[in-house]
Amino acid sequence: MKKNDLLIDTNGYVLSLLEKILDANIEIKGIENIPKNNPRIFIANHFTRTEAMLIPYTLYNLTGKKVGVIADDSLFKTYFGNFLTKLGAMKKSNPNRNNHIIGDLITSCKDWMIFPEGMMVKSKDITKMDKNFCVKVDGTCQRVYTGAAFFALRSQILRQNYFNNKIKDFKKFQHNYFVNECTDINKNETMIVPINISYSKLRTGRNFLINMAEKLIDELGDTFKEELEIESNIILRSKITIQILEPISTKDILEKPYKNELNQKLITESIRYDLMHNAMNKIYESLTINFDHIFILTLFLYPKKHINIKHFKRLIYLAIKQIKKQDFYYDDKIDKDLIYLISYEKYDQFEDVLQLAIKDEIIIVENENYYVNKKRLLDNYTHHTIRLKNILKVILNEIQIQEGVKTIINKLINKSNDDIDLELLTMLKKAEKDEYDEAYLKIRHRNDVKPKHIGEAKYFTNRDNDTCIIAIHGFSSAPKEVEQLAHFLYDNNLNVYAPRLAGHGTVPEDLRDTTWQDWYKSVCRAITITSLSFKKIYIVGFSTGGLLALLSTRKCFKEFEGVICINAALHLNDIRVKAFLPALTFWNDIVKRFNENDYAKEFVHNQAENPSINYDKFYVEAMEQLNLLMNKTRKILSDIKNPILIIQGKDDPVVNPSSAYEIHEKIQSENKKLCMIEAKNHVIVKGKNTDELYSLILEFINSKKTL
Repeated sequence: MKKNDLLIDTNGYVLSLLEKILDANIEIKGIENIPKNNPRIFIANHFTRTEAMLIPYTLYNLTGKKVGVIADDSLFKTYFGNFLTKLGAMKKSNPNRNNHIIGDLITSCKDWMIFPEGMMVKSKDITKMDKNFCVKVDGTCQRVYTGAAFFALRSQILRQNYFNNKIKDFKKFQHNYFVNECTDINKNETMIVPINISYSKLRTGRNFLINMAEKLIDELGDTFKEELEIESNIILRSKITIQILEPISTKDILEKPYKNELNQKLITESIRYDLMHNAMNKIYESLTINFDHIFILTLFLYPKKHINIKHFKRLIYLAIKQIKKQDFYYDDKIDKDLIYLISYEKYDQFEDVLQLAIKDEIIIVENENYYVNKKRLLDNYTHHTIRLKNILKVILNEIQIQEGVKTIINKLINKSNDDIDLELLTMLKKAEKDEYDEAYLKIRHRNDVKPKHIGEAKYFTNRDNDTCIIAIHGFSSAPKEVEQLAHFLYDNNLNVYAPRLAGHGTVPEDLRDTTWQDWYKSVCRAITITSLSFKKIYIVGFSTGGLLALLSTRKCFKEFEGVICINAALHLNDIRVKAFLPALTFWNDIVKRFNENDYAKEFVHNQAENPSINYDKFYVEAMEQLNLLMNKTRKILSDIKNPILIIQGKDDPVVNPSSAYEIHEKIQSENKKLCMIEAKNHVIVKGKNTDELYSLILEFINSKKTL
């Protein structure tokens, strides 16, 4: 967020803190819903004290107009008082507060921000009363305040009276609402703009702001301590999503059923309540759903005390995928790298909230299950302590009012484990097919596109046994590359699945636009698909596929039997990657700095061994990703302990044979074997001279099967 003149002349020693607050991780959605030329009164839910500064400042940066806010008198006595005043805030005790607000809305000199809940709702405990939401504070239900509706409607009535020449005493009107003679009355209607403020990754814990406060202030009160810890962690660690909703027309309200109840002096309580409750209902229902919400709601709704860890993760995965298909607001990162959640390795979003649940003794890990302490989860504590003592209950309260999300999760948790596994398997296979179909559809008319069957994932999985081989193709290639090997294994009574790596099997530009992580996620999906159907899984990777196979050993699942890497591309003979790539990248950076993009070298031509399958050019970006994958794989070799067969062609023109020796030397597997075979070409997985290679692979698999 950019700095602006609101920060100028603020007390020096608090300036850095203000900048930290105002540069918080903020995402603004629905900017198009802000009326451009209308007087505006923004209304929002209220969770933190910082919102009184942060939201008006954010809106000011968007609109260029100051946004007034009513703030507690005590804030003006602190170091932030000068900033609040410059922002346009007004003391709660100001005797002319209401008339100032109405006057600003009449003239559109300043927008206003109101929090109808009237207080910070620290527990986020919202419930329905008479079909409308209300705030629960320490067990008492409190309706939202209607002041914002009064200000908006009153300003619009006065505006209409002014332009209809119904203001009898104009001097009194000016005096009452602080309207100067030279100030024009805005002809456009007052608009009410609802805003939902959502937070992802609400966490507690010490940080440098708390440490600084303890040094500056002798005694911190308990309430101040609580607010400082929560809000400083939000500033430093959370993402704040400001969802701006469709504006509400005051003119429409005045022309509808309430017309006879309104005059320039009277706005009935029923009108104000209807307007505010309808607006607040929209705000509450427009929560930006994040991963934490789905984690804790699934845990809460699950009917048993114990839940299998693998099953729990699959429920979360399916819930998130279904939520994304429906009309909900959700965090853009709710499903970032979500395949990791169900593919047997640590998934950061899950691990982060899991550790919080374990710390708060809501979850106890028992072998392959979680024991859920729901009594602990549901402990509300008090208004001023719940955020520190049970932040997951706060997150649960927030998502509980989303009936559509609850319906999705309830349907899932009432299905059997087998049904969930089948649903997940069907979804993953469809996602794989759709991904390729969509990619192919975009380039199907290009002259250089491969026939579609080249890039399609290959399934040979009709054998009546519990073993499946995942066969991974190489860089710039496609599943067709390993099809001959797949047929051999299938003919030897083994199930085989050859997935397509993202960006492959279409045109070179698709590979240019992917990362090595995208290729790895294709393998993750393949592993999950096979583990849902088979009890024993081997991963065979050729060339770059060999690197991905080695990387997949990070996964911990009982079905994983072993790895076979063939000509794994740890070190290349290709001068384009070893020396030319760094020079080419450097050259491109130079010419782009001088805006001479025409001189940039985007790709190098490839003399493919199998041109019907491989791309005919390598883009620089794709080569850089291959280089990153090679470096990543080197770093994890010493962690590998799985049974492994390493096969390398002695005279491979692409992969340096030192790759195989390094892999064999550095891995920690007790069951490891290195086989060098006579071969002068790189793509040894297909063609005529495959007998020795295939025999070695089959021998390794059969030896494991007999153990």
